[in-house]
Amino acid sequence: MTNWFHKFLNPHCPHCVEEREDSKVCSSCETLRQQLAFANINNEKLMNRLLDKPPVETPQEFREISKPRNLPWNLRKQMLEAEDRERAKLINNAPIPTEDLEKELKIATAQRENSLSSIV
Repeated sequence: MTNWFHKFLNPHCPHCVEEREDSKVCSSCETLRQQLAFANINNEKLMNRLLDKPPVETPQEFREISKPRNLPWNLRKQMLEAEDRERAKLINNAPIPTEDLEKELKIATAQRENSLSSIV
């Protein structure tokens, strides 16, 4: 009760002002609040990173798959035959360069004529 009278009659005494400031903020409590806020921010960042969808990877250029080194002969034979059939299709379907053939024929006929005329 005397404390109440003291505060009522002397509200601005240095001792009372200091006591009020100490009762308002505890330094260890303030430190703990800061650390808790920091931990909450880190946890939120971590949760956001875990819950975000991963970035979509763009497909890269086609890479030729290397052939295994040890293949059974029957399988290797089938692969080689399939490659040869593809090559033959490409050769048969390729356009024939007629101009080159005509030039070669003219050269061949000219050589034949020259050889025949030199014999006679």
